[in-house]
Amino acid sequence: TKEMVMIDDIEAVEVQVYNALGQLMKTVHDTNEIPVSDLPQGVYLLRIADAEGRNHTARVAVKE
Repeated sequence: TKEMVMIDDIEAVEVQVYNALGQLMKTVHDTNEIPVSDLPQGVYLLRIADAEGRNHTARVAVKE
């Protein structure tokens, strides 16, 4: 993706975006749309906390 990551089928309360080194790059709250245009090109791990208190993970590649 280049600009936005959309999360489907999960009601996200908090999403944390980590780079490949495990550094927290950004946190967003109460949205299923995560802007990534400000992140450098690379692979990121999304840690998604849902409204029921469960955690989910996903990987996303950001391209310029």
